[in-house]
Amino acid sequence: MNHFQKEQTPTLNEEEKNIRILKLRQQVVANVWIQAIAGLSEAAAVTKLYYLEEQVPGSLEIVHGVWIQVIGTILEAIGLSEQLVTEDDSEFFYGQRHAVTGDWIQSLGGIIEAVGGERVLQDAIRQRDEDLVP
Repeated sequence: MNHFQKEQTPTLNEEEKNIRILKLRQQVVANVWIQAIAGLSEAAAVTKLYYLEEQVPGSLEIVHGVWIQVIGTILEAIGLSEQLVTEDDSEFFYGQRHAVTGDWIQSLGGIIEAVGGERVLQDAIRQRDEDLVP
């Protein structure tokens, strides 16, 4: 079977389909919370490295970018959790707003981290060029 073809599943009645959807949504929410916890661990480690290693141009942006991504992931996880526990349409949309806002914040953090990484790379290239003996 082609990877892009829709997987064939036995015909489900409406209740079975709803149960399967709920379980998959719960799995998604759990995975995003795991990402948030892992992100917190990464951010703490990156921060400790920042204070222990030589601080080069761009390294602070990396630290800030990682923390901003963590904030976004936590907000996304909160929003997804809100969607999962409510049956009220307005609260569901409120949860969606949190999740989407979290996605935007994560994207912003990724951009800031990438800019910092580029500055670190450029500094390393410049340092190497200065150390070369013709």
